[in-house]
Amino acid sequence: MAQMSPFGRALLRPLRVKTWRELGFLVAGGVMGIVSFTVAWTLFTTGVSLLITLVGIPLLIGLAYVDRAMSWIERRRMKLIGETVEGAYRRPAKRGVWPVLKAVSTDPQTWKDLTWHLFVSIFTFAAGVIAFSLWASALWAIVYPVYWSFVPQTDLPELGNQRLDTWQFAIAVLGLGVALAILTAWLCAALAWAEARLAGVLLAPSDRQRLAARVEDLTRTRAAAADVQAAELQRIERDLHDGAQARLVAVTMELGRARERMDDDPELARELVESAHREAAAAIVELRELVAGIYPAVLADRGLDAAVSSVASSSSVPVTVHVSLEGRLPAAAEVAAYFVVAEAIANVGKHSNAEHAEIRIDRSGDLVVVEVEDDGDGGADRANGSGLSGLADRVAALDGRLLVSSPTGGPTIVRAEIPCVS
Repeated sequence: MAQMSPFGRALLRPLRVKTWRELGFLVAGGVMGIVSFTVAWTLFTTGVSLLITLVGIPLLIGLAYVDRAMSWIERRRMKLIGETVEGAYRRPAKRGVWPVLKAVSTDPQTWKDLTWHLFVSIFTFAAGVIAFSLWASALWAIVYPVYWSFVPQTDLPELGNQRLDTWQFAIAVLGLGVALAILTAWLCAALAWAEARLAGVLLAPSDRQRLAARVEDLTRTRAAAADVQAAELQRIERDLHDGAQARLVAVTMELGRARERMDDDPELARELVESAHREAAAAIVELRELVAGIYPAVLADRGLDAAVSSVASSSSVPVTVHVSLEGRLPAAAEVAAYFVVAEAIANVGKHSNAEHAEIRIDRSGDLVVVEVEDDGDGGADRANGSGLSGLADRVAALDGRLLVSSPTGGPTIVRAEIPCVS
């Protein structure tokens, strides 16, 4: 089949689906433009005028978050023409009004959003009005011959002093409508292209912003890794002090008493030695459990599948395991995935009242995805402990993320996405 010439494609552009998507994009932009300009201008001027009374501060912070919501809608609108624009905002270093105010006011994206809604929205509104008006005119001209056929001559429009009441005029209007439709299609494409380029500048982070966000993420994950390590060391010290160390002290004391009674009371000495033996055996068990909590032997020897199966078999709740991995993962990712499963299954047994749980582990590109789902009561919250906050820090230390979905009544799904570039 012969390929159509560029001139032919230009003439047929009004018939392309993309053309009508561009029209919908521009019209939606026109509606959004007038809304976002009105909201942004009202909140901005009110907030600035009330700054002297300090009432303006919460209004301006609210404006920033309203702008973010409207920018989110604008970014979704870009998908109508196949453009992907992602936003990135600076997160407060900690909770509180001042950290939030500082993060919002110093975030370049805040001011870029405001620029879009105060100034570019005027352009998007005008572009929407122009696109709708031109297409309405073109379509009216195209259907004019039909209109001319059914409407009484006295009701036909006039051009100057001449009424358009002959078939020659009707065909001429049709031709003008076709020409206007072709020109309008290309004009709408240019307007949509211009809006997309402006969105790429104002609604998307610059390279500098991306770099700054990446530095913040690395700083945060490094802090999380340090917190995880400190918490782990504290747990090990506490477990040693309260467990194995205390038992070994008891063993030492029992053996000392046995040595003192060896000559005058051999039977008591024998009982003391047996007691010390039991304490030593218990200390060995606790040390093994402690080592397993640091790096399980089954994980090191046989891999993640076997280690997860071991966790599932020891659970008080029936657990189904689905592991789809080819080969071993990097050690850090393997350990993080194991502890996500171990902590999540422990929470299922302690808090969920579940009757069944399921573990799913799969590798998707450079990510290993771990999901633990149970049919319990739900209500799990990272902010309220349950070990989930520690898991989130452990996963974040590897530049991953932990997601928890746990509506009241269940089900609870703990999902970890862990980078595993080897």
